[in-house]
Amino acid sequence: MGNTFFYLSMAIAVGLGAWGSYIADQKNRSRQFGFILGFFFGIIGILILVLFINKKSK
Repeated sequence: MGNTFFYLSMAIAVGLGAWGSYIADQKNRSRQFGFILGFFFGIIGILILVLFINKKSK
């Protein structure tokens, strides 16, 4: 049971990190920044990314 919970939590964290990376890329921000926010902060990190204003491209 313990290992199953760990692997499920890691899978969800990686999925949220990938989603955060996608959102950050759409808003012209660093994909790594989006992944870290999504991975470590979960849904809160995704909401932060969604609320960011689009960064102007160079």
